[in-house]
Order: sequence, then C-alpha cells, then structure tokens
Amino acid sequence: MYERNRKKVILDVDTGSDDAIAIMVALKSEKLKVEGICTVWGNLGVEQTTFNTLAVCEVLNMDVPVYAGCPHSMVKDLTPGRVPESDIKPIIIDGRELSLHSERLSGLPDTNKTREALHAVEFYHKYLKETTEPVTIVAVGPLTNLGFLFRMAPELADKVDELIIMGGGVEVSNVSEGGEANVWHDPEALQIILEAGLNPLLVTLDATFSVPLTDSDCDVLESLNTFEGRFAASVVRQRIEYESVKHATRGAWSPIHDALAACACIDRSVLTEVLTENCRVECTGICDGELLLDRRAKPASANATIAVKADKDKFFGMLCSLFSGNGRESLKSHEEEITA
Repeated sequence: MYERNRKKVILDVDTGSDDAIAIMVALKSEKLKVEGICTVWGNLGVEQTTFNTLAVCEVLNMDVPVYAGCPHSMVKDLTPGRVPESDIKPIIIDGRELSLHSERLSGLPDTNKTREALHAVEFYHKYLKETTEPVTIVAVGPLTNLGFLFRMAPELADKVDELIIMGGGVEVSNVSEGGEANVWHDPEALQIILEAGLNPLLVTLDATFSVPLTDSDCDVLESLNTFEGRFAASVVRQRIEYESVKHATRGAWSPIHDALAACACIDRSVLTEVLTENCRVECTGICDGELLLDRRAKPASANATIAVKADKDKFFGMLCSLFSGNGRESLKSHEEEITA
C-alpha cells in the first residue's frame, strides 16, 4: 500500500497482555503507519509497560519510537482514600501465581531497544504542533498523558483526526460498581478530553465483552504457525486461566479489550452497535470513574460515540489475517520462546 494511503496513528498503551496484542494489530496492519507509541502507568508501572512495549516492537522488527509517559494519575491519588487499598488476593494454582498482566510478558525477548528522550506528553505536544496531516490516536490505557496534554494545550484537539479510546462501560463495569479500569484510574483525564471537544470513540466493556476469545480460538491462532499467532494464543490462554478462576461461574473465555479498539481503527465496521451520546465522567464518591450518559428527554449535544457491541467473526478474522504471516515480517527466531 502506498505510504500516502496509510492512516497515521499514535498508540497510547499500558502494556499489559491485551495491549501487547493491540500493538501487534497496529504494527502488522498495512493500513496503518504508527508514528509513535506512548506508554503510561496502569496495568503495570510505567517502567514495566515501557519495557514490554519496547520488547513487542523488537520482536516484530519494527523501528517505532517509544515515549515513556506518566507514572501516576493526574490528581486522583492525591486524595486520601480515593484510591482504596487493593483487596485482590493472589490466585495460586499448583504453586503458580496466576495473573492477568505479567510483569514480564512470557515469550518476549530481552531487548536493547531504548525509549526516546522526550516524555510522552512532550512528544504529543511537539508532534501535534508541527504536523500538517491528520493523525489518529488510539488510547488503550489510563488517559493521563492525554489529560495533561489537552489541559495544557486544548487547541491541539483540532490536530487530532480521530481519538479512539478503550474505556468506559454502559451496562458493564469491572473495577468498581460503575467504573471501567482505564477511566476509573484517571477520571479527570477523560473529562478533560470530553471538554476539549475531541468527540472520541469509546470502545466500551459492553463491546469488548460481546467478542471474547476462547481456548478454541487460541487453537486457531496457534495453527497459524507464526510468532504473532503463538504469542497471542499464549497471552489469551493466560488471561482465560486467570479469569476462569476469578470468575468461576462465567465460563472459560476472556475479552481482549484493547485489540478490539485497534481493530476498530483499521475497520470501523467491526463495531456493530454504536451510540451517539452526551456523556461525562463522575469524579467523586462511590460512582468515581463511572461513564454517565445524559438520559434527559432533551440531552445536551453529543460529545462522544460509544460502541456497545461488535462482530466476533469479523474481529477474530482480523486477528487471524493480521497474524497469519502475510503482512510485515517479524523476528522468527523468537518463536521458540513461546510456551503455552
């Protein structure tokens, strides 16, 4: 595909298991040109999310600049008691501690690739001030980097062609009664984005839970006989094992949240039900981090598009196509490092 026909994209990630798959989706797509990857705290500390991001780029043989970003929320952690102590107990099976996001993702090599000198927020500011072409931002972690950016320079919202966020939930939540993790971790950041007029596409938990992957899907990914397929299968199996124990009555499956947002950047039709709504984020009390839709008879003007359902066959088909080995070449020598 000609360079001029590729959509320019910046990724914002907290790599993490599903982030790693999302990065592979973006880097393997011939429809996207990844201009840079910004890291943030979230699933893990920012040092570890940055390392994992660099390692994914290395194993795919992709020379993409990586910019380390914010290590904490904008303001949430400054209020005593607002971030409660975790009550999550470790899950130990046969002497192994299960996890959703390993500190070091299994199957990734050691890497000598280094982060860029610029802080992620500085990179965004410089890039958006200088660019003369539209850029899409795909943000799949806490939105702290973008919150600082658009608090500092809201006028740069005009330079963003599209902002796709994996975040929020309408009928589904995870870390609290009403909060999805990425939004709950830094509610003020998303509220700043909404007030800056960016009109983001929110790929919510409702959408990601509609297209979970199963062990059978992992079998198919493994059968592709590529590094990408094997690595994705190993990551998904890790997630399924953890979630099958944590949510024993739910069944053996796992939503791969961030990968759906990346796929929506390539082909919006993977999302089958979207709402055009006015929304805001609650930043206090028991509803901290909840996405609030304006349900009045005459709601305020829409400020976001909210995806609540997706097409499983299309989503999984995109993953298989991108990871089949027909696209850009990865470092095959690392395939033997993958363990199921």
